[in-house]
Amino acid sequence: MDYEVLMPQFSDTMEKGKIVRWLKKEGDYVERGEVIAEIEAEKAVMELQSFKKGMIKRIVAQEGQEVEVGKPIAIMELGERVQEVKVSEAPPPQSTKVEEKKPPEVKPQVIEKKIELPPGFASPYARLLAKEKGLELQELQKEGTIPSPAHAKDIENYLKERYFTPKALELLKDYEIDAGELIKEFPQTKIDEDLLLSYVEKMGIPKKIPVSSVQKSLIANLSKSFLAPHYHIHEVFDLSLIPWDKEITLTHWLIKIVGDAMQHFERLRAIYREDYYLIYPSSNVGLAIAVGDELYAPVIKEVNKKGLREIAQEVRKLREKSEKGALSPEDIGGATLTISNLGMFGIRSFDAIIPYGQVCIIAVGAQDQEGKAHINFTFDHRVVNGFHAALFVKHLKEKVLDKNYIKMLKKGS
Repeated sequence: MDYEVLMPQFSDTMEKGKIVRWLKKEGDYVERGEVIAEIEAEKAVMELQSFKKGMIKRIVAQEGQEVEVGKPIAIMELGERVQEVKVSEAPPPQSTKVEEKKPPEVKPQVIEKKIELPPGFASPYARLLAKEKGLELQELQKEGTIPSPAHAKDIENYLKERYFTPKALELLKDYEIDAGELIKEFPQTKIDEDLLLSYVEKMGIPKKIPVSSVQKSLIANLSKSFLAPHYHIHEVFDLSLIPWDKEITLTHWLIKIVGDAMQHFERLRAIYREDYYLIYPSSNVGLAIAVGDELYAPVIKEVNKKGLREIAQEVRKLREKSEKGALSPEDIGGATLTISNLGMFGIRSFDAIIPYGQVCIIAVGAQDQEGKAHINFTFDHRVVNGFHAALFVKHLKEKVLDKNYIKMLKKGS
């Protein structure tokens, strides 16, 4: 019986997954619960376990391919593992009669002959292309430089290798450049890397940079987030009493203070569904982390139960995993609020977009000489109305100036 292995949905917001690596190949037998592939989605790489036992009959989606949730990625033939059983047979009784031995049967050997076409064979377009470029097609085929039969792609590849250095050929892939136009521009020159780059600059040709699966996920989720009805609250906070340093930074302090405050406002711990809200018992706070061109938002779980030092250690571990691209679904799921701090870059004030599925994002600007900073809030109006948002912001402003509270947090770290 055939069974389709479908692209799973690892999170509520996941729409597509990318096959990173198959751990099983066609013909392999798989037990229930055995990991068969690694899937990348929602900025994390996850292990796909088999729900059935059987043989991998066919792999539908190859490594590097993106597949929509619910679409087949492999076909399994269900059933128990077939084992070869060797049956020991008793030797036949010896006969006194001398049996005539038959000569072994000789099977005729089938020799496959590879048919090679003589030089001169080519598709009509390949002939036309060769004529346009002044190539002696038959001579090049005799040399083995161009195959026989020849196709247009063979002619194009030959021209590229003839007119471009290997580094220039690599660069060609990064730009929207017609190789034929370059050959016309420099007919008597072997085009190298420097010549190609000077041509790119002269003609103002843009460079192609593929969008990574992480960026695709971010773009898709932010596009959906922006459609949610939202509003902003802009405030100036006095953070002068927070004694942050290199070990326990301002970001670590804010994660803790915000996490404690969320315990007094259950809507800040909520996830919106069409007919109801899901309220988490603990405060799960996401943190925006940039790694090169990628943006991740790993989650510090149960912030209200943790001290500053524990939060700082967890943030460091999550950053390391982000840099390695090794975040798990557990690392990035469950947050209802995210903090984005651009203050360390001297940014005075900015607004941020709520991560998809969450209810708030806090954008932290730089502190001035008096320790004051612009902190802007974006709220999902479907979950947190203006009244409760104002109370939440007011509560935070009071907590950062509560000396006893700050002293308690520092002592508990």
